[in-house]
Amino acid sequence: MTEARWRPDDTHEIAELIKDIDICMFVTRSNGSVRGRPMSNNGKVEFDGDNWFFSYRDSPKVAEIEADPRVELAYIATDQGTWVSVEGRAEIVEDDARKRDLWEPDLEAWFHGGPEDDRIVLLKVRAERIHAWARGEELVVEPGAGVQRIES
Repeated sequence: MTEARWRPDDTHEIAELIKDIDICMFVTRSNGSVRGRPMSNNGKVEFDGDNWFFSYRDSPKVAEIEADPRVELAYIATDQGTWVSVEGRAEIVEDDARKRDLWEPDLEAWFHGGPEDDRIVLLKVRAERIHAWARGEELVVEPGAGVQRIES
């Protein structure tokens, strides 16, 4: 079975909704319950169906992802009337070149060793389903299925 691919037309609309929302709630599964924490989406990333985050390798969230890669990202901009829920699968990526490419100086506040720090890994979340509310519309987006507008 081949994995459905995100089309640029599908991701463009979501990219526009989340591009200015830096912080999301990154929710993992742990021992039968869910566990969320705020994470920066790193504004340098252009949404193409994948979201990228920095983390310390020894953090609980990395262990939780290794045990169960199903995650949810919740982006909220109430002042703009925008709410986006991304359901997906996370993976741990150890790629020094990619870390340097995605690195922003503001990340030093959390990751003092910079992108060369071996304790730092990337978390890649591949979206499988996106549910969004914005501009008075409700949207559901899945790879290969296009944007579905839901009537309320």
